[in-house]
Amino acid sequence: MYAKFVKTVQKYQMINPGEKVVVGVSGGPDSMALLFCLLKYREEVDFSLEVVHVNHGLRGRESDLDEELVLDFTRKYGINFHVKKLDDLKDLRENLQAVARQKRYEFFYEVLEKTGADKIALAHTASDVAETVMMNILRGAGTEGLCGIWPVRDRIIRPLYTVFRREVMSFVERKNIPYRVDSSNLVPKYLRNKVRLKLFPFINEEFATDIEERLFNLALIKQEENQVLDNYLNKLWQEAFVKEGQYLKVPVLQNLSRAEAGLLLRKFWEQATGSKRDLYQEHIENLLAFCNDIKGTRYFLLPRGMRAKLSYGKLFLEKNLWQPKVSFGYELIPPGSLEIPEAGKKITLTPAFNGKFDLFLAKSSGVIVRNRRPGDRFTFRGHTKKLKEWLIEQKIPRDIRDRLLIIEVNGQIAWVEGLGTGDLFKNSKDSDLIPFAVNLELLKSC
Repeated sequence: MYAKFVKTVQKYQMINPGEKVVVGVSGGPDSMALLFCLLKYREEVDFSLEVVHVNHGLRGRESDLDEELVLDFTRKYGINFHVKKLDDLKDLRENLQAVARQKRYEFFYEVLEKTGADKIALAHTASDVAETVMMNILRGAGTEGLCGIWPVRDRIIRPLYTVFRREVMSFVERKNIPYRVDSSNLVPKYLRNKVRLKLFPFINEEFATDIEERLFNLALIKQEENQVLDNYLNKLWQEAFVKEGQYLKVPVLQNLSRAEAGLLLRKFWEQATGSKRDLYQEHIENLLAFCNDIKGTRYFLLPRGMRAKLSYGKLFLEKNLWQPKVSFGYELIPPGSLEIPEAGKKITLTPAFNGKFDLFLAKSSGVIVRNRRPGDRFTFRGHTKKLKEWLIEQKIPRDIRDRLLIIEVNGQIAWVEGLGTGDLFKNSKDSDLIPFAVNLELLKSC
């Protein structure tokens, strides 16, 4: 495995003599193997290391033991250790993985700047690449999604890029490298875990193949093709994009093939949001249809709080700072699901007898899912006051408050998106009441 590591580092020119590298270490087998290989490689090439660990605080004592393992390892080898503990993730109900990832990367870059480092080394493996490709396929991403994770992106390097997880496990056992197992990775709750624990084993068994290797090779092919395509796309970009006004010329888009126009829209999205995430093929199709009529000024809502603005042949992507007032209310009979187009979300109430639950409901509860109303009051954290005051106190942005989902039970507010469960619905000694989990999903088309 170490030979693969060295070959990857040299092929992509990841580490040069005299550089300083920040390495993200969670304490799991992948990151501990990466740190071990970097220490060994440092004997051959002169560079320095800074170890960064983020304690998400989501698994109690387990999270603290992860931190202690990494700290002990860095002390043993005399490496600078930087740690940050996150105390605000436990109360998150939605987008936990995305928020945790964002906060990790923010700390990585913070240490990069503070220490004057050159690179950030992360422990993504070929298995991670394969999982990402499959996840992108399932989400309906375009050909860019088939590239998966790149070996080098800006100042981030991934030295274990060509190593599969099974090789990592064999390596850490053979070399007696200490590591911790994140128990949350063993539960098929999140999409990545479902792909790893359920989908991939099923495909391998049913079709006698190695799906990780197949998808990893696909990613390498698409990355090479993408680089060729980028050179062509840059020429189109120069024709269509007006830097001074930060807009695309719609007439230029209209004269391109749908594939060319789609690539330009994806590039425009990345520039406007700083990421390629969350823009799917259906959004591209809707944007192209939206651009058919260039008269007047019109708006089109997009993911991540963005909107497209079409004004007399010019296409802008901007933050959706203004949204029209909405009012909605739907009956939901638990257990069950409900799509709410006004909010762009799907809510599901599921019995949770053996797992984490959000609120107790009676079998005959009259459940209404709605948005806020003037005069709403909410009993929360031992106090009853206006819902508006709670939202302000919790710093919920004003422009999203009217689209927050509220569960009303028999005329009382039981649960509020972004806040949580009201005091009256948290605990119960009544055996007739059923614990329910509340799950939210974004509707892709909104």
